[in-house]
Amino acid sequence: MNSLEDRRRAFADSNVRRFIAFRIFFHARYYYPVFTLLFLDFGLTLEQFALLNVVWALTIVIAEVPSGAMADVLGRRRLMILGASLMIGEMALLSFMPIGMPGLTLLFFGLNRILSGLAEAMVSGADEALAYDTLKDLDLEHCWPDVLERATRLTAACMGGVMILGATLYDPSLVNRGLAALGSDFRVPREWAMRLPLILSLVHAFCALAAAWGTREPNAGRVVSAPGTRLREEVGTALGNIRFAAGWTLNHRFVLFVIIAGVALDSVARQYIIVHAEYMRLIDIPVAAFGLVAAGFTLLGMVFATFAKYLVRRFNPVQNLLICSAILLFGLVGVGRGIALWGLLFVPCIYAMFTLVAFLQSHYINREVESRFRATVLSFKGLGLNLALGFASLLYMGLVATLRKQADLPEVDPEALHRSIFFGALNAFPAYYLLLLVFVLLGGKLFIRRKQLCFQRG
Repeated sequence: MNSLEDRRRAFADSNVRRFIAFRIFFHARYYYPVFTLLFLDFGLTLEQFALLNVVWALTIVIAEVPSGAMADVLGRRRLMILGASLMIGEMALLSFMPIGMPGLTLLFFGLNRILSGLAEAMVSGADEALAYDTLKDLDLEHCWPDVLERATRLTAACMGGVMILGATLYDPSLVNRGLAALGSDFRVPREWAMRLPLILSLVHAFCALAAAWGTREPNAGRVVSAPGTRLREEVGTALGNIRFAAGWTLNHRFVLFVIIAGVALDSVARQYIIVHAEYMRLIDIPVAAFGLVAAGFTLLGMVFATFAKYLVRRFNPVQNLLICSAILLFGLVGVGRGIALWGLLFVPCIYAMFTLVAFLQSHYINREVESRFRATVLSFKGLGLNLALGFASLLYMGLVATLRKQADLPEVDPEALHRSIFFGALNAFPAYYLLLLVFVLLGGKLFIRRKQLCFQRG
């Protein structure tokens, strides 16, 4: 059990404090509750919106592992600074782009999605590796669950307020009614209101850059390039790291088990979140309440973080996989019933997976991996999550197309048909996850050599 003095020392370190600040400013973005509306209101079509999300996902998949390897070679601090700088670029593009020029709008959004994907890839693993190795320098790595808990709780608290404010500012009628109530004659045009969440997110990007700039490179795992080292040599070292870390991960099958188990949980939960807004519409939640509902679920992350730390300390990895699976399946079965309003009671079980999976994977992987290629192995986790989400999305689209073909009859009301297809596809989620769970458990039983790690607490 961590002593109070150990936790005090951990949180007194500037790297740990800046890691938490970086997490908050990088992830808390004001446009999240109106994400889809933002793209459409700027003049894009649904097809273009879907295409841009594919571009974003592909960018992350391509850049994820190389960026992790470069973090281990060039330094985690540099990659965090680069990621924050790319975030500034992606937010500046949309904050100041012209409106009313469809071709130019698509180009700007395309560049935004590429920069956003690159930013996500740069910081994925780098910030975590820097904070964990900082604790390792202090012989305080046992305090990592406490650091993760505080980072998750503070990020959730900030995101809750950010999402409410962002959704409010995006609605010019609400903003103007507020100004009128204050006795002001000034009115915010719709074009300005659309940009307000973007501009505030740009401010957060500069704050993330300041937090990253103030960090120091920890001694654990540090790779210092010799004076005059060429970029080609550093890239060669990074590629060598990827090969070595991949071989290490394949041989260290407990870490591979943790990655695959997390991928199974996260991909199914994330696929639901993609269609969550439509689910709320179909169970008669007013659109005006979407921002408040999303903020409420985000704030629950504070509770989930404490629960995740309890799971780490109380149960072993296999038990935690089964506990998370039960929570996810309970939520999926509940939302699949489509009960008006009451369906929202099951949604937090699915949202919980974001916090629980990230927390548990971070703890178990960082506990086992060596410092010199920590960011690279963590990038494998990010790569797996994005690939699995893409695969789940393809399966979902195929299932929807099949259900539509089977049910598309002339006499059926279009709205009733849409509802039937939506919940038909949603009710396939539990069976799909059960298949994944059986695959993960059988794979673990057959291929993990050091099975005692699967039943080791803490």
